[in-house]
Amino acid sequence: MLRTLTSKKIWTLAALTATVLTAATSAVSAAPAPQWKPPAQVLHLDFSGDPQSFGGVGIVRSGRPSVQVGMVYDLCNKDSISLRTDLIFCAGVIRLIHGNKGTIAFEAAAPRPGLAAKYPIHFDGAVTGGTGYYKKLSGQVNFTQTGPSTYDVTFS
Repeated sequence: MLRTLTSKKIWTLAALTATVLTAATSAVSAAPAPQWKPPAQVLHLDFSGDPQSFGGVGIVRSGRPSVQVGMVYDLCNKDSISLRTDLIFCAGVIRLIHGNKGTIAFEAAAPRPGLAAKYPIHFDGAVTGGTGYYKKLSGQVNFTQTGPSTYDVTFS
């Protein structure tokens, strides 16, 4: 038996199809976009393997037990501000290769302690950008120098 579709049935079918497609599209567009966040744990930067010891190339560790999660690269320059203290200016990149992958760029200025330094030494810098998971990251980077070539880093 051959059935024919009346114009009323065709319009009803078209309306139902449009409603279903619109609802599906709205559900997809209403889904929240994934939110990026700065690394939640303290990152430990270790430049002890670099001959300069206060910059250059270092290892990034995180967690307990501490595992390597990336590398840090920076370029520093110093300016003598007194006979006993230098001020260092650094621009660097923290490259995270485990978990939320990406890079975090920063700039910081801090006194470079002499041989009789009293650790910890706290100083702050600026997050200047990011890539990958951290492409929208901005704000402040907080450094705590825990030894001659080691730093703890948090973000705010």
